[in-house]
Amino acid sequence: MEVLKQILSNFPHGYIAALLLNGSLITITYFLFWKKFKKRFQNWRIQIKERVDAKQIKSELKNSVFTLMVGALFSSIVIYLSSKGYTKIYTNFADHSPFFAIAGFFILLIIDDTWFYWCHRLLHHPKLFPYVHVVHHKSIDVNPFTSMSFHWVEPFLLSFWIFPVAFFLPTYAPVLGFIQIWGLLDNIKSHLGYEFYPANFNKSWLRFLTSSTHHNMHHSKFKGNYGVHFRIWDKLLGTEFKEYEAEFDKVQERKKIKPIV
Repeated sequence: MEVLKQILSNFPHGYIAALLLNGSLITITYFLFWKKFKKRFQNWRIQIKERVDAKQIKSELKNSVFTLMVGALFSSIVIYLSSKGYTKIYTNFADHSPFFAIAGFFILLIIDDTWFYWCHRLLHHPKLFPYVHVVHHKSIDVNPFTSMSFHWVEPFLLSFWIFPVAFFLPTYAPVLGFIQIWGLLDNIKSHLGYEFYPANFNKSWLRFLTSSTHHNMHHSKFKGNYGVHFRIWDKLLGTEFKEYEAEFDKVQERKKIKPIV
């Protein structure tokens, strides 16, 4: 009971911090691209027909409350375990080799992407999909609020990788925080509904990264493009839509057309 009390004591602070950070970034992004500059960027939209309505936004906001609660609970548990010395998360740069602080970001990003890919495919299993992942896929035409719209089980499953990592891999706390920020921004990018990467992106050395179009196609076509940060697993296992790059190029061609403001 005492352990539970200590964990829950950190929950309100974690929840409020997550609500302010996630809520602010998502709301500002939505306001800028779906309201303020909507006409300016109308040809940058990935799905030509806009289907987002007030009912969808309301549902996404409701789901986001539970998603943030799960995130705050995870943070509280990790903080508690670290305070008791059960994890290898550290705050003093000199405690471990600089390798873990410098290369740690890329290591954690790869772990996160790999975990996400396989969990994402699992969530698409016919016996699981109707009960969990279907909540996220109710948003076919995605927008920034979609980035937090999940059944509460999904963020629990997708974030669980932090526990084995925290127990076995020396992890510099600021790097772990940076990964969370990166994940948030990448998630918003994936659900933005607009393609802001340049026309030559998929021909550059950054082509292994996912674009907004990449994940948008997952929502509109359903089975494929499962990766979150990288295209690597989709390419290796043949789950990337064959028409992805052609679709990306179509959006780029539309971007050349001057919008009617």
